[in-house]
Amino acid sequence: MPNWVTNEISAPRQVLESMINADGKIDFNRVIPFEGELLNGVFGDAETCAEKVLDLPLDEHPLIRSLQMGNRARAKVQDLGDESFEQFVTLLRNHRKTGHMHSIDFGRSCWGTKWNACDQAIALEDELLRFDTAWNFPELVLLKLSELHPDALIEIRYADEDIGSNCGAVLMKGGQIIGRDEAGKWDEMAEADREKWKAFAIQVKRWEPESDED
Repeated sequence: MPNWVTNEISAPRQVLESMINADGKIDFNRVIPFEGELLNGVFGDAETCAEKVLDLPLDEHPLIRSLQMGNRARAKVQDLGDESFEQFVTLLRNHRKTGHMHSIDFGRSCWGTKWNACDQAIALEDELLRFDTAWNFPELVLLKLSELHPDALIEIRYADEDIGSNCGAVLMKGGQIIGRDEAGKWDEMAEADREKWKAFAIQVKRWEPESDED
């Protein structure tokens, strides 16, 4: 399971409304759409065969790279079951059309997070959206949103569930970051900075502060 990052986005109502789809949900596809076919889950054997055929780059991490090499060496399209084969073809079509095999691959590269917005709270009257994303705040989506609404100031606060790390505040306007104040690496922060960012993250998460007895 990923670490979940809570995001608070403050902007004029019309800016926030442009992120909301016809079902009333925050949807990154409204800002940067994935034009390929959506899949209900990805089969590992289909994905490995597609990676092999497309000769996609291997991971930089030595262990993951070794596993990928072994999996691809064993992968054979003719061994795929009917359902996996159909998905294999879809993955190739998606890559040909979009440069990405599926929406997770696309999300990592184009949204800055692997999945769409989760655990949403929409308060347009307060000009505020809250939602969770996997591992990172969706910087690329929000930069594009800012580009589409160049006169609007977009304020972002985000916090990882690893309280005090991977959190901060970012200001955007005209498709540019005009200010950012973010936590550094935990091991490199002074104690005062750790306490500052822990308090910040707890506030963004809307969690109760830990008591001295915990």
